[in-house]
Amino acid sequence: MEEIDTTKNLETNKVTLRSILSDLFAKERRGHVFSIIIFAPLIYILSQNGALSPKISALAFLSLMSGYIITALMGLNENSRKYLEKSTTIFEKDHSNSFFRSALRFIFSNFKITIIPLSISLFVFIILMLLMGGNNKPLSNVGDFLPVLLAALFVFWSASQAISYKNSVNLWINNNIESDGREADYDSKKNTIIQLIIVAIIVAIVSSSMLSFFGEGDGLNSIKGVPIIVLIVLMTHGFILWYSRNSRENLMKRIDGKKIEFIWGLALHLFASWHLISVYRRLVSTDIDAFNIFEEVMLMIFTVIMSIWTISSRGMNKNYNLFVSENVLFWGIAFAFGYAGSVTMLAVGLEGNISSIFAMGHAVTWITLLMMHNQSCKDFLTSRL
Repeated sequence: MEEIDTTKNLETNKVTLRSILSDLFAKERRGHVFSIIIFAPLIYILSQNGALSPKISALAFLSLMSGYIITALMGLNENSRKYLEKSTTIFEKDHSNSFFRSALRFIFSNFKITIIPLSISLFVFIILMLLMGGNNKPLSNVGDFLPVLLAALFVFWSASQAISYKNSVNLWINNNIESDGREADYDSKKNTIIQLIIVAIIVAIVSSSMLSFFGEGDGLNSIKGVPIIVLIVLMTHGFILWYSRNSRENLMKRIDGKKIEFIWGLALHLFASWHLISVYRRLVSTDIDAFNIFEEVMLMIFTVIMSIWTISSRGMNKNYNLFVSENVLFWGIAFAFGYAGSVTMLAVGLEGNISSIFAMGHAVTWITLLMMHNQSCKDFLTSRL
């Protein structure tokens, strides 16, 4: 009976992709989303204008990240969890038509829910300032190194985008493709050609659309750059498919493996191609338009959601739950502050061009995705044996 109850409990508390999305965009949690929208750009602007030194900026981002990590850990406990959740009934009772009162009510209701993580962040920031803030502080040398450390983490964030994507696709495949070890007929060369044709057509459509709408209309930053992008995709992705041929053929010997190889191949190459297009656009144009910022924000949100989904699902299977439906948003905000801090340190602390920084991040993700293809095919086969 106890074993049955445990199984039911795991199924009940399982973190699904739908639960993560509903929690992230819930009306009761939007104050936390506003915290990253407000504080990350604010610290970046103050740092860029010289109002904050790189060390202070790094301490601020690390404090905000730590505050939300601690809040996420608090969300694991039922007794502390009730203090992290907010009821909106008090504010919904007042149906005043006054815009000023409605605005104040909106601001206060969203600020109220962020008091705990922001208070923790402030406490951490004060402690770090006392230890590292000045030249004569006990850990001042460590504080001087923090901007470099946070900037270096940008490579980790970029690579983790590829890893989280691979893990999320792996999870989807395992949930939707049933195991079938019967032998299957396959043609490796035909499969390779079909994948490359599909990827090339989609890349041509997407890149021509993006360069037409957001390019400069002439030179490489226009539709004239489409053949270059398609050629790079065909050369690099064709090489990866050739390099992984033995692993792919072993996988395609199974009926389920044949489906997996084709789906995984397209999923990886299309996502990698998107990053290649982003690298190209940022190299041929240093302008940061609204669409570029929107793309980076969407990518960060996508990465956070996919990471939490895969990690929480694995944790459930091992009965080790750092990620539950009540704290996934806090983890997401913590990761977001870490990513924003890395970008800020590269752009301000190390005086880098932010367009080139984003290009470097996309390049790291693109290369990591391509490098994972061969081993991923082996892992898919091993998991099905």
